[in-house]
Formats: sequence, structure tokens, C-alpha cells
Amino acid sequence: MPPLDKDLPNGMPVYEWDEIRKHNKDGDAWVVKDGQVYDVSKFLREHPGGSTIVLPHLGTDIGEVFEDEDRHVHSAVAHSMMDRYQIGLLAGGAAVRANGSSAARKSADFNFDWNKPIIMQIGNLGDKYNEFIHTPQVLDEPARFFEHDFFEFFSRTSWYVIPIVWVPVVCAILAYVSSLGFSSLFIFFGFLKGLLFWSFLEYALHRWLFHLDEWVQFSYWSITLHFLLHGVHHLLPMDPMRLVFPPVLTVSLAVPIYSLFRCAVSEPVALCLLAGGLTGYMAYDLTHYYLHHSGVPPLSYFGSLKTYHLAHHYKNPKLGYGITSKLWDHVLGTVLDVDAPSALPGKAKAA
Repeated sequence: MPPLDKDLPNGMPVYEWDEIRKHNKDGDAWVVKDGQVYDVSKFLREHPGGSTIVLPHLGTDIGEVFEDEDRHVHSAVAHSMMDRYQIGLLAGGAAVRANGSSAARKSADFNFDWNKPIIMQIGNLGDKYNEFIHTPQVLDEPARFFEHDFFEFFSRTSWYVIPIVWVPVVCAILAYVSSLGFSSLFIFFGFLKGLLFWSFLEYALHRWLFHLDEWVQFSYWSITLHFLLHGVHHLLPMDPMRLVFPPVLTVSLAVPIYSLFRCAVSEPVALCLLAGGLTGYMAYDLTHYYLHHSGVPPLSYFGSLKTYHLAHHYKNPKLGYGITSKLWDHVLGTVLDVDAPSALPGKAKAA
């Protein structure tokens, strides 16, 4: 379903508070803001802060909470996302349209049609690509990438594919090294070095490869390749099928990295490094998915990471590159202030 935004027809339904208050539970969730009534039932599970934050306010006017900067500063993107869920007006209320540009109106500005497969369109954005992907969308279902079902199938990866594919690979690697007669201590330290290597690689890939946004706008194919690699995740941050790396893409990164290891160290050491690196990668991908699709994490560490990472998406994609840890952000000076105003391209500061 494309992000909808159209001028409200004169016949828009008008609802009384008695009716609105009935819709106050998960699966049947209405809220009021600025004299407008919204059905956010489908959005609850995709709310960046988790549904548990929203549930206590269902069937009420969320205007004060939404604008309360002591609780959370909502970006212009958050305001525009509301438009697509409007179902009517509050009886006796004065409807006020949000000042921010809506997502769908932006799509029209970019000559982008959400009713068509998006891959063949994305490369045509040219120098508008960077601004477009940093206008996050939340859809009711995964976006359609390809016309052909075969290619569409392989463009989607569920989170559980990651451990199913890579846990046996890591176990097989470690078992093979052990069969060569190397001690558990040798394997452990090699594995640990691989984990440490991944912690930096996670940061480096995110900062210096995935965020080449402005630098790839010179051709149709460079834009398309970047979109498949990472741009899709900033455009559709809550799409559950485009959040973890497809195994084929992981292999394309792991093979050259292993080859570099072999240029410097022996095969057993390189294999232990690879096993540790792959384990770090699994932790990264699964943590990344959890940060996007969990409610409020029960552990404060993950709660802090969730707030931090979502600020990277909705406020400033040029800071806050750490996913499983903020370590390298601190070391390299890219720590993101989660309370700072939005710095997204083409966005006004949050209201």
C-alpha cells in the first residue's frame, strides 16, 4: 500500500468522543490529533518506539503527548506519517493540517509511483536520490521491488534465515579447525579476534560504504546498487523483509575478507577469524532487527541502542553508525545526540 496523502474530501466522516473512546486496544486503535481522527491499528507494531508507548493513549487526544519535547521530539517525518492514517474529523474540533510536507506529496515531487515495482524507478531520481531515501516511509506491507515473482522472492529475507544459514557454517568451521589438532585456547583467541574485527567492520561499512549517499548520484546503476545495499533501509526502515542481509550478499562480502586474512595469516587462524567475524555479523543483523521491531526492550542497554539507532534514521543519518555498540562512534567522534533537532536532508526542524 503506497503512502497516501490527499486533500480531505468534504464528506470526511465526523466522530464523537463516545465512538472514539471505544477504539482503545491493540488491533482497534484510534487517536485524535489537531481535531483529526486517525486509525493507527496497522501502525502500532511498526511504531519506531514500540507499540507499548502508544497503547496507553489509544482513544484519546495525543496532541499534547505528541508535541511534548521532554518525552520525545517528533521529527517532521513523524508528522507527515500521520496523514495516511486519517479516517475522519472530531465533532466540534477545529482540524489543523500539519505544516510538514507529507511523504506522498514528496513522492509526487520526485515523480515516484509506489503502485509500481520500485527498483526500476529508483535510479531515475538522480541528484534527488539522497533526499528521497531520507524521507522514511512506513508501509502496511513490504514494498514490491520487482515485477517478476522470482526476483521478488530473493529480494526478501526473514530474520530467522540468518541463524539457520550461518550458525551451522560457524560450527563447521570451528569443528574443522579443532580436527586439525589445534587447542581450544588457540581457537578461542582466534575467534575472539574475529569478533573484535567485526566490531570495527560493522562501523566502517556503515559509515564509509553504506552512507555514500551523495556520492552515488552520478548514474542510474550506482544509485540502484546503493539502494539495494543500504538505501532501501533508510527509505523503508520498518520493512521486516529488507532489514537483514540476504545470505548471497553476506557471502559476497565474506569471501574477499577471508582472502585478505589468508594473505596475512595461516589457514587455521584465518578460519577462526572468519568464524568470529560471522558470529559478530549474526549478532549485528539480529540486534538490528530487534531494535527496529521490538517494543521497549527489557534491558536498558538495548533500550538505549534502540533510541540511538532510530535517531540515526529519523534525525541524523550522518552520525550514530554503531548498531550493536557505540564504541567506535565514541572513538571516531560520530556520537549522535538523540535529543538534537532533525538534520535530515530537506527537512525542517521538528515542530
